[in-house]
Amino acid sequence: MDEVFFSYPRADRAAVLPLVAALRAAGVGVFLDESGIDEFEGITDKIRSALAGARLFVAYYSATYPTRPACQWELLTAFRAAVALGRASERILVINPEPVVDHVQPVQLQDARYGIITDPESATRLVERIVARVKGSPGCLGDAIASKRPVWRPLEHLGSERFVGRVDEFWQLHQALHSFEYLATQDGAAAGQAVVMGLGGVGKTLLVEQYARRFAAFYPGGIYWFTSAASHTPDAPAPDGGQADVLAQHYQQVAAALALDSAALGRVQVREAARQRIETINEPCLWIVDDVPGELSPGAVRELAAPHPLGRTVMTTRWRGYQLPIVDVDVLHPNEAYRLLTATRTPNNPDEETAARTLVERLGSHALAIDLAHGCLADQPGLTFIELLGQLADTRDGDAFQELVEDLYMQVPTDHTNDIAATFARSLHHLNDHALTLLRIAALLAPAPLPERLLTSISIALSDQDEPSTRRADRRALSAAQRRSLIRQTGTEPPSWFMHALVSRTLTLHPETSDLRPVLRQAALAATLRLMQTVYTPGRLDLADVMPHARALVEELDTGESLALLDSVARYDYESGQPASASHHYQRLTDARTTQLGEDHPNTLNSRNNLASAYQSAGNLGRAIPLFEQTLTDSIRVLGEDHPNTLASRNNLAGAYRTAGDLGRAIPLFEQTLTDSIRVLGEDHPNTLNSRNNLAGAYRTAGDLRRAIPLYQQTLTDSIRVLGEDHPNTLAFRNSLANAYESAGDLGRAIPLFEQTLTNRVRVLGEDHPDTLNSRNNLASAYQSAGDLGRAIPLYQQTLTDSIRVLGEDHPNTLASRNNLAGAYRSAGDLGRAIPLFEQTLTDSMRVLGEDHPNTLIFRNSLASAYESAGDLGRAIPLYQQTLTDSIRVLGEDHPNTLAFRNSLAGAYRSAGDLGRAIPLFEQTLTNRVRVLGEDHPDTLTSRNNLASAYQSAGDLGRAIPLFEQTLTDGIRVLGEDHPNTLTSRNNLASARQEAEAVQHGSTATSATEAAPQKPSTVD
Repeated sequence: MDEVFFSYPRADRAAVLPLVAALRAAGVGVFLDESGIDEFEGITDKIRSALAGARLFVAYYSATYPTRPACQWELLTAFRAAVALGRASERILVINPEPVVDHVQPVQLQDARYGIITDPESATRLVERIVARVKGSPGCLGDAIASKRPVWRPLEHLGSERFVGRVDEFWQLHQALHSFEYLATQDGAAAGQAVVMGLGGVGKTLLVEQYARRFAAFYPGGIYWFTSAASHTPDAPAPDGGQADVLAQHYQQVAAALALDSAALGRVQVREAARQRIETINEPCLWIVDDVPGELSPGAVRELAAPHPLGRTVMTTRWRGYQLPIVDVDVLHPNEAYRLLTATRTPNNPDEETAARTLVERLGSHALAIDLAHGCLADQPGLTFIELLGQLADTRDGDAFQELVEDLYMQVPTDHTNDIAATFARSLHHLNDHALTLLRIAALLAPAPLPERLLTSISIALSDQDEPSTRRADRRALSAAQRRSLIRQTGTEPPSWFMHALVSRTLTLHPETSDLRPVLRQAALAATLRLMQTVYTPGRLDLADVMPHARALVEELDTGESLALLDSVARYDYESGQPASASHHYQRLTDARTTQLGEDHPNTLNSRNNLASAYQSAGNLGRAIPLFEQTLTDSIRVLGEDHPNTLASRNNLAGAYRTAGDLGRAIPLFEQTLTDSIRVLGEDHPNTLNSRNNLAGAYRTAGDLRRAIPLYQQTLTDSIRVLGEDHPNTLAFRNSLANAYESAGDLGRAIPLFEQTLTNRVRVLGEDHPDTLNSRNNLASAYQSAGDLGRAIPLYQQTLTDSIRVLGEDHPNTLASRNNLAGAYRSAGDLGRAIPLFEQTLTDSMRVLGEDHPNTLIFRNSLASAYESAGDLGRAIPLYQQTLTDSIRVLGEDHPNTLAFRNSLAGAYRSAGDLGRAIPLFEQTLTNRVRVLGEDHPDTLTSRNNLASAYQSAGDLGRAIPLFEQTLTDGIRVLGEDHPNTLTSRNNLASARQEAEAVQHGSTATSATEAAPQKPSTVD
């Protein structure tokens, strides 16, 4: 077995043979392949056997060496084996005949361990050095050169047999992905991740494909490939809703790659399944995310990355803002571009060669343009290089072409845009009509993977053929387009296709496409609308692959179908917890319907109502309430007082007033709605039951539990009779009654109802339904109110975990769930876990909902309260002050939340011993609560107790004791003898009286307990 494997390019054979002869004369066995290998087929069994037996791999690394794929295959195989065995530098020797080292890759070989030949003496020394290295080698490469062929998911990318060059980029990428393994090359960058970056069409995707194939042996755990584009401009920021679409679509592809049911799973569930798969295989894998759009948040980028440390992540993008190691991809070297152009046909005379090199120059060595030009030549055997060069000039006619040039220049800013555009246009000429139609459909949609189910549905609408025949015809046509590099398949289960944005723009600006556009667009709208009619369930991924295309189609509102599709997109955003995006789309829909149908059309009124609901969900009551008011006024005028839509509009306005804390206007509207619903629809109509439940909720918010609870009880009884025990509305009404019992302090009745509701919802709706998550949260809250934190905290933890998995990290309900868990940790005295959760919730809420959203204000107040509990008043008081100031500006002086925030700030001043600022705030809060909420509201009783406690702390027992007495009397009358707040009031009064007696006798006594702050309401 030969001890040395000598790797060299054929062009350097004359320089290599004397060295080999000298080594053999010195008694060293040398393997030198002189048979030749196919450049694109890797290495033969003969060479593999020779590598396994070699103790030393010698590379004659001339400037030609990196341009020869066969040499690179040999080096890569030896390098991987040497790294696996250890002491790689002792197993590989580089001979560099060039005066520089920049061409030597990988960089680990650019050190003192290479030899340079300058004269006969240096050649002799090099032979002696090789002999010594053979003797000192740790051993042969052996079985380490064997490699396991990785499995590609969802399907294998074949790359291109015409791929040329990019050796430096290959090794830069590999180094970035494995820098933590090569200590000499670490630079502190993110380990195991890299971004491949470059202009459109420059070859980013093909580079990564080829890297995955050539370096596959480094990833025995598998190669995962996902495409993640979701906006019309790949380097533009993701639009409203776009970031959520990117993640949903990504996880849908991950689910397909793992053969999971994407329609039944949520994002975190899919990610966890992928993490477990990688961990089970327990070998390194390559995780590729192609075409990442611009300006994704750091959290979104992390979600796109591999879910396990064994995964190495590669992303391709045009966006330069991601903080990951970058591999820049530029245009091809002119010689490499020439090799690509002439890969399957060599110029047969000097004039043809000149034309070919001129083509390369005219196309600026742009990889996609060169490949399309090659495709034209390969598709037409009679077409010469000279003729193709002339046809580029012939293609560049008309305004449409000039528009294409200008458009492409924005994405490929070079002096060669005219010729690149002409090449794109020319490459489409020889597709058949069906293939062109499919590409034109793709050009209408988003530059995201196009699911076959959508494409087939559109194609059926155009052809009137049956589904199997249409699918077969489509696949044949798309395969022909793929052979010309105009489209590529990106998935198999479900099948999907992807067309490069530059090709899409070429098609869009083609005159014939403009003529066909109305027909194609109508078919696309109808097909997409049919798919979007499915009832959306939050957290599911069944519409993820359709949403980017739905959004693209509603950028223009020109038909009734486009308005209907926009309504579906807006509803999707609203249900998935994206109120800002929903508001944007509902506003567009309202404007369009107003223009096309008129202000008074029922559809226009409905759109205005939905827009107001989206504003309310986003916390923008200043815009929601006037819209609800206008909609109600117009509904009464147009439809009449008794129309069901008018009743619904009045109910919605009342709900907005309730959210704004304006119970003086909310309750009369709820009462009127219930009265009218009974008269118009009947006692047992589902809408009447909802109206009664909503009125009960308003009474509960007002603290009037004596009117709320009987209404809740009646509603539940009637719903069981009319709708049945298991109807979702019945489950909701039972949950509302349980909440009312909890508010009344009657946990003996509240907890069993919460438990029953949760059990029924799990059985009827499933573990992951949002209503089930709410039930679990409410039961945890009741356990917490009962002081049973041993049962409350695990339920809160499960709810948060499930909310993240089902709804996503950023859904408003997930944020509330995290805040509630933090509150339970705080109640348990575990501030080490509570405070970080409160901080994370506030940070996420500011990012997702905005600084002024009511929930953000609540989360800031909660964090301040945790700081206060930790004794950190230096951080607590400024947060309380900011929250109160913002709440006055956003919600108004009299909103119940503003009153609660003022009470919290007063309590912090009292904790700091600053009674001079605490007492006036407590007094102001009590005065305002009496005026706004009434004498008997539980919050008013809390304020009176807290003011009395402040007077007691100030030693003013003459004012404290009468207030404690009044609070106790009112508490017994309003809440009952056994309510926890009543018990606190009785204890505080006793403490104050004991202190008064102590003062008289010169002794001391304990001070009163401040009533607990009101926590945010649970979901009804």
